Amino acid sequence: MDRLLANGLVPLIVLLLAIGRVGAQDIHYTQFYNAPEILNPALTGIFYGDVRMMGHFRRQWENVPVDYLTFSGTYDMKVYPKKAKGNDFFGFGLNFNYDNTGFSKLTLAQLQLGGSYSKELAKNAFLTGGVQLGFSSRRFKEGDLTFDNQFDPIRNIYDPSLATGENFDNTSEFYPDLSIGANLRLQKDDRRTKLDFGVGLYHLNAPKQEFFDDGGQKLPSRFSIYALGALKLAGPLDLLLRGQAQFQSSYRAYVPGAALKIYLNQNRGKELAFQVGANFRLNAFTDAITPTVELHYKTLSVGYSYDINVSDFQIATDDRGGPEIWVAYRIVKVKPLSQFKTCPIF
Repeated sequence: MDRLLANGLVPLIVLLLAIGRVGAQDIHYTQFYNAPEILNPALTGIFYGDVRMMGHFRRQWENVPVDYLTFSGTYDMKVYPKKAKGNDFFGFGLNFNYDNTGFSKLTLAQLQLGGSYSKELAKNAFLTGGVQLGFSSRRFKEGDLTFDNQFDPIRNIYDPSLATGENFDNTSEFYPDLSIGANLRLQKDDRRTKLDFGVGLYHLNAPKQEFFDDGGQKLPSRFSIYALGALKLAGPLDLLLRGQAQFQSSYRAYVPGAALKIYLNQNRGKELAFQVGANFRLNAFTDAITPTVELHYKTLSVGYSYDINVSDFQIATDDRGGPEIWVAYRIVKVKPLSQFKTCPIF
């Protein structure tokens, strides 16, 4: 087990040292490790407990006209097969995403159904495969947009009564979406030293995404790779290291981060911990630095982060990237002795 865990830390270190160009077409969160359904379908059901409910809210660039507002709500659960040998289990989840931005009120609403199966490879080692079927609606409002044809060069003014010269076949679209992924979990008996390493492939079916009938534009697949590690230090301290890299068409996104978790109470059923750290969003230059804090009390967790923009765009944003809030609540069921099967994931 120690050899598996040590080998698993190698890709985590490599990922944290990666630097490249950043870009994004999908919904994204700075606290990516707290948004499992967006990170990898195989993370459905990978948590300690039986039921998990999460909410995620992000506001970005509210100082400029193209501000972003993003919200996600997630519900997932474990199901233990009665006849399964060992600690294998299923995970099922439901995820809703909402994103709104700009003068056009470009809106994305997604409903995603996820399923996973975790296979125990050895004691404290699990391999999970996951699939996610989504249904997405994208729309925009044309009324608040302005076009160059509405500028009157004679009077040297903008005249909204002039024709835009634009003709959209549609202002809304609906499309199905298919995604898959795999995750490897390695952990120790102390419940605090663990590593998740995985990959996810989103938009496997390359759905059409266009507002013109003959546009032929397809949503490119997004490849996600990540490592999430926790190492128990002396006493009440844990070191958390995490890194994410995403690739979609010509776009790249890299977000490494680290945090220190301090346990104020380690008694089972009365756990209380405070966490502080930072994440970095990188491209050819550093795009944003994000301080993060989290509070964990029993089965309730709350996280807050704030993007400090340090790219050239800071001229418009005044360094204010925006806040992000995450809330999660887990339910750990007490089962009858005849049906007892402890949760294998810590």
